[in-house]
Amino acid sequence: MTRHPDPPVVPPNPPALATLRVLVVEDHAIGRILLEAMLAGLGIAATLAASGEEAREAMRAHDFDVVLIDLGLPDVHGEDLARGLARQAGDRRPRFVAVTGRERPTALPPVFADWLEKPFSVRDLHRLLTGLGADVARSA
Repeated sequence: MTRHPDPPVVPPNPPALATLRVLVVEDHAIGRILLEAMLAGLGIAATLAASGEEAREAMRAHDFDVVLIDLGLPDVHGEDLARGLARQAGDRRPRFVAVTGRERPTALPPVFADWLEKPFSVRDLHRLLTGLGADVARSA
């Protein structure tokens, strides 16, 4: 019997996905490494921040399309950070995504475009970013 290779876990990237500018705000080193590797597998070179202060510095230096924020940061609550970064970004309007072990609430806090519950797969991340990437392209 001939064995056929398994289909890829993630479909090929649309070109727009590889152009997304993503900021990851995660205080745990392993979480940052995993997210960076998942994003790299999708063709995205992410900027990484370990704290709210590093995230604010990154926002001052760069424009981002998507900001993935761990809600359980030690120096600031992720929702408060997202609101502050949204004000800081002004008209640039990045899409903020809560990344957390908490269950998705019925109504998302208004600052968040989406919610990613840990643990999640590369497929989950791909689906989320594909949707947000289309949203970013429409608003550009």
